[in-house]
Amino acid sequence: MAQQKGVNTILVIGEEATFGTQATDGFTVPFNTFSVNASQNVNMPATISGTRNPVEPFRGNKDVSGSIVLPVDGAAMWYWLQMMFGDPSTTGTGPYVHTFDIGSVQPSYTLETQFTDLATDIFYQYLGCKVSSWSMTLGGDGELVTTLNILGADSDKDSSSFDGTPTSVSIDRLDNFEASLTEGGGALSNATEVSFTVDFGLDPNNFVIGGTRPGVRGSLPEGIVGVTGNLKTLFEDATLLDKAIAGTESSLVITIQESASNQLVIEFNELQYSLKTPDVPGPQGLLVDLDFQGYYDDHGDASAVVVELTNSDEHA
Repeated sequence: MAQQKGVNTILVIGEEATFGTQATDGFTVPFNTFSVNASQNVNMPATISGTRNPVEPFRGNKDVSGSIVLPVDGAAMWYWLQMMFGDPSTTGTGPYVHTFDIGSVQPSYTLETQFTDLATDIFYQYLGCKVSSWSMTLGGDGELVTTLNILGADSDKDSSSFDGTPTSVSIDRLDNFEASLTEGGGALSNATEVSFTVDFGLDPNNFVIGGTRPGVRGSLPEGIVGVTGNLKTLFEDATLLDKAIAGTESSLVITIQESASNQLVIEFNELQYSLKTPDVPGPQGLLVDLDFQGYYDDHGDASAVVVELTNSDEHA
């Protein structure tokens, strides 16, 4: 019998019209790793039956959760950003600038893994999926990737796809060396690494009783978004350290540009640094290593994080 190979696995995603109801229109997207799983524990009861033998176990709630590691790009990234933030505002006539910010709700998606190396094709569908957190680290010479943590409602195993003819989305890759930073309104040229996490504050505890799908999440309501990160720079002066000491509001803009029609900009327009004076781990050059927290107070964009994706697709 043939063994399924990861290289031949296909990932299809589609926005749901109703939470937890299978999508109808799908898009085939590139990915590096997919670790979203359905799980349901078999638990041991504490029942006493007159002997030392365990009694029949019981099943717990059904969980759908895990992570997806994706290449950072200017094409497929639109769908993942829409999954995080909802529909963007779009301007331009080609290239198009899609601006995403924090809204009141997040869309839910159907995620489907297709295993077609097997004697009988298997399609696992994960329903009611939302992004619970988004993280990225820039710096170094490795592949630029981003990680999405996923929570979902339920899963199905099927013999066919929810969309027999999904739209294929190509990759328009963005790289580490194409990134630049603006800090406090000025170019920052001595950073060695920047990372961030956007936590969308989803409530994972709404498992329902009864109905057609008992023991699954009946909803994934959104809460307050958390924005955290870390910035490392060469220790050449005390500018950032002084901001941390004084609690001075600053900003950070990450721009990754391959061309005028392939660009990703991530803006944290209001943030404060946590104070941490420099370590001296050895004789080599020292770094400033500061955590930060983003927020919204009075900036005109009215969002703790704003993402602008420029590409050649209107996504109408």
